[in-house]
Amino acid sequence: MSSAQIWAALQQSAMVGVDRLPVPQIFMLGADGAAPAGQQALQTALAASGSLDARQPGVGHSAAQQLLRASAVAAVLERAGWVPGQGRGQTLAPVPAETRPAPDGARLQELMREVLREGPQNLQAPMFAALDGVGQRLPHGLLVEALEQGRQSVALRHWLTPVLGERGRWLAALNPQWSYAGGVQEIADPEQIWQEGSIDQRLALLHGERQTGPARARARLEASLKELSAKERAPMVMALGTGLSLEDEPLLEKLLGDRSKEVRENAARLLSRLPQSGHSQRITGWLQAMLSRNAKGEWQIEPPEEGCKDWERDGIALQPPAYVKGVKAWWLQQMVEQAPVDFWIDTLGMTPEQLWEWSRRSDWKTALRQGWLAALRDQHDVRWIALLQTMDRDARAESLLPALLNQLSQEQREALWLARLEQAKGTLIERVNAIESGMPAVGEFSLPMSERLMDELDKALGGKQVTGSWHSWQADQALLACARRLHAAVLPRFAQLWRKPVAGSATEADLDSTTAGGIALTPEQQARLERARLRPWDDERVLAQLNRCVDLRVALHAALSA
Repeated sequence: MSSAQIWAALQQSAMVGVDRLPVPQIFMLGADGAAPAGQQALQTALAASGSLDARQPGVGHSAAQQLLRASAVAAVLERAGWVPGQGRGQTLAPVPAETRPAPDGARLQELMREVLREGPQNLQAPMFAALDGVGQRLPHGLLVEALEQGRQSVALRHWLTPVLGERGRWLAALNPQWSYAGGVQEIADPEQIWQEGSIDQRLALLHGERQTGPARARARLEASLKELSAKERAPMVMALGTGLSLEDEPLLEKLLGDRSKEVRENAARLLSRLPQSGHSQRITGWLQAMLSRNAKGEWQIEPPEEGCKDWERDGIALQPPAYVKGVKAWWLQQMVEQAPVDFWIDTLGMTPEQLWEWSRRSDWKTALRQGWLAALRDQHDVRWIALLQTMDRDARAESLLPALLNQLSQEQREALWLARLEQAKGTLIERVNAIESGMPAVGEFSLPMSERLMDELDKALGGKQVTGSWHSWQADQALLACARRLHAAVLPRFAQLWRKPVAGSATEADLDSTTAGGIALTPEQQARLERARLRPWDDERVLAQLNRCVDLRVALHAALSA
């Protein structure tokens, strides 16, 4: 019986119950020297525990206890890198020598472990990025927790894989669940990475080569297209977005006829970023035919009554999905999505704000607006930032802002954030959360920006009385965002908000049942008053996250800047 079959038998017995489905008696035969290593380990561990048959339990051990013992042994084997089904006698390659150092300090490593195990999860990417930024790697003792986090979060892998080190990649190659990070050595040449690496490693190679030699990366991809599955082709085609130019047009035009729908859509998305491409010219030509001016000279748009078969070659589906009502609106939305956003600004002579208002007066408002927002996923036109920032509580706009803001310099971004921070609209909590929603996963405020925000926090939370209501999930998120984003030099001051007792703060005696005017409060009013005086760190869970976040960032800053 293979190790994979034994593990499956353990799971089945656990789900059904050992009294109904005993695990195979092969466990009680003693260690079989010819069996796979995993089976031998299980047999050895259970040999002294008696039978696993529920009808004949061993002395002092029920069948359920023995099943748990077997599962524990199997879990340890898997955690250590045992591959189910691996045959006996297979030797493991030695771990390559590390090329990066790990940060020193037992306290720092303990804080990193706490973040990996207990969160906050959105601090993990900045933690990995900080290590990568100074050419360091994760300590060996944290690799299992880090690899598990990467297994659960695809977005985290971009930041995690560069800091795994050679042992992390070696360990990942031994566990199928960590295969995303396994593969070739860090010092491997590009050809070895392309031939032996994981999909993530090959994507990273393509992105890197597109930055330094776009033609070389394009040729590498084109030569391998026939060998790649659709699942691999789709993200690799999108890698051409790095260093995109008209030289990529022939390959992208070819991919418009790919057998994979996702590959065709990705090729069309990239071509829409090239206003001079044949694809963009065809799309804008069809849109131009739909535009006209009315008697007042105002622009109007009207899709045609019938679709055109030529549209399908450029990714315009003629038949809408079942959930879409209105085939003409469906055609228009697809074309707007694939047209360069410059077309609308140049042709209609309007700013993004004016286009948004113009669409409001159109019968095709929804199709136009959804098309523009979809187009901005790939066309990061910074002229749309001001409009998107006015679309409060719109998840589509919030998801677009980080990429658009990333096109600006740090000074330009912070000028927008400061303007939002100083505006009268909304509470401080709402303004902080609005700024956070427009930030990338990794990044912090400059020192001047951090000090300005800290001044606002001191006014709201640093005195005897709290300004505003800070007893809400939104308030918790705003304060945790500050813990992640404030400059490291400001963090000690930030931590004083909850670590330094406020002079003259309210005591239990102050929270009696009367107001300053002597008016008696009802129990409900008293409860509301007490809730209003609560601050985020009065919640033990939030307090633990705040302390962990501040302590880790301060320790990282000290260790990595030394």
